[in-house]
Amino acid sequence: MIELAKKANISPQREPRTLHSFFALKFHDGDEDRAKVEAIEQALNQAGITITLMARDVEKWGKTDIPAGKTLMTDYAFPAMRQCDCNIIEFSEKGVGLGMNGGYCYAAGKPIYVIAKKGSDISTTMANVAQKVIFYEKPEDLIEPFREIVQNFPRVILASKSALRKQQLIDADIPFEVIVSDADETADESKSFRNQVAEIAMRKAQTVFEQTKDRGPRVILAADQNMAFEGKMYGKPKNIAAARKLIGSMRGSDQIFAITGNAMLLADKDQILQSVNLTDTACFALDNITDEELENYLKNEPCLSYCGGIAMRSLPGSLHLKEGRISTAYGMTLEYATELIKNLEEYKK
Repeated sequence: MIELAKKANISPQREPRTLHSFFALKFHDGDEDRAKVEAIEQALNQAGITITLMARDVEKWGKTDIPAGKTLMTDYAFPAMRQCDCNIIEFSEKGVGLGMNGGYCYAAGKPIYVIAKKGSDISTTMANVAQKVIFYEKPEDLIEPFREIVQNFPRVILASKSALRKQQLIDADIPFEVIVSDADETADESKSFRNQVAEIAMRKAQTVFEQTKDRGPRVILAADQNMAFEGKMYGKPKNIAAARKLIGSMRGSDQIFAITGNAMLLADKDQILQSVNLTDTACFALDNITDEELENYLKNEPCLSYCGGIAMRSLPGSLHLKEGRISTAYGMTLEYATELIKNLEEYKK
């Protein structure tokens, strides 16, 4: 029985200094076209580009069927194009589907790069919607031009290894890469709780800015969060015993505060164009969970990875947001980043 086609699965998280591109060409079944695709893909991979190709990733080289009532372009190709950073169209041979690819990506604001063998005739329409037309004799000729594109492509960079902050960007469907700052996170305890986390967050953002001065337009997102309870600030518990004691004392309280420092930079090369450094607070209430529920939590959740040993995603049904933004509670106030990220779109035109 032939397998039914499934949608391409494209995560918003990219490896550092890479792009994920939709790839389109007029494909003919056969080993010659497959070899052509593989040679081009190898060159693009060397430039830092991963591709999604319908013929391979959805149709499995003709081994899957599109379910009744669905079409390859509308139900599989268009969603994949939206998830990719850009669209690369091999236009040595023209095709109606290629025009549809280009038109859809142009309307969606996705940059289009046309590649073609030297001597190919590129239609005026396709040339006008493309960011760049690159002619080549052999696939290796594509490596350097696309390395430059990757280097200067607008990107969101998360300056954190936090799984919770990664998940925030994934849930928001924001393509991003991670560069861990390894900045000094020693707090200046002479300052207020709010200023302490804001300062550390900016330290993280500035460190990644310095590490990426050779890059093009980018938004660097950094955050630092601590829990405040009964006038004291808590980071990640040192061990299970410390987590047990702290969470046990929080049971039944509605005055648990997540204090989140946010630092967000819009930069291009060695220039910082815009800077945001704000602290936001969210207030929690923790149910009076039983000792058994607490022990199950300590056993099954990575509580030592959470400030104060707790996180919004870790205690569903028991930990409640009373006041403040949900993104602040999760670890990074995404609302502050919205306008900066929108500004990146201007660089894609």
